[in-house]
Amino acid sequence: MKLIHEENYEKMSQTGAEVILDTIRKKPNAVICLATGSSPKRMYEIICDTINEEKIDISQVTFVKLDEWYGVEPDDSCTCTSFIKQNIINRLTMPFKQFVEVSSSTKDIEKDLAELDAFLVEHPIDVMILGLGMNGHLGLNEPADHLSLASHYAELSEKTKTHDMVKGKVPKGGLTIGLQGIFSSEKVLMLVCGDRKEEAFKEFMSKRISTATPASLLWLHRNCVTIVDDESFKE
Repeated sequence: MKLIHEENYEKMSQTGAEVILDTIRKKPNAVICLATGSSPKRMYEIICDTINEEKIDISQVTFVKLDEWYGVEPDDSCTCTSFIKQNIINRLTMPFKQFVEVSSSTKDIEKDLAELDAFLVEHPIDVMILGLGMNGHLGLNEPADHLSLASHYAELSEKTKTHDMVKGKVPKGGLTIGLQGIFSSEKVLMLVCGDRKEEAFKEFMSKRISTATPASLLWLHRNCVTIVDDESFKE
């Protein structure tokens, strides 16, 4: 684990953006897995602006969606797909290879998630972008007695249902890449910032490995970079 402390959200976002841009420059056909929400939003702005300004070739880059709220219409503004389109796809002026996702309204969850896992076996993720959840989840791998290796449908915890992305919405559940997809990634980049995460961050920093705090498992990943916005945790 490489732990980096930055003084504020902007610095955290800049440092994270350099990790992603460095990967794309070194590996033009990189596979990048995208988390959504407020944690990576500014980082994505920096990445897109740099790609556009420097005309970085991303024609062979593949983007993969990490997770999704299940049971809402795909074009609803709360979906992770809508977030990625607004903050990445629609911002980029340079063409990329493909965007791999499972729809929020899929009619065959098992089939679509199995196809996603098969894709990840053939095209391993180069950088898995994650945020620390309020309850310590990774993607929508929620705290539980046991966790799933495969991509799966997830029952959402009460805390996750209060996520800013789904305010006023009632998703039936979640769809998420499982632990195998996360731990098969060449590199994990986790961003730690935002409100209501003090308890989860404290548990993560205790280095106690537990499925009750899925993010704690990242201490076992061979190549994880965690960037902390220290300003978020000032008392």
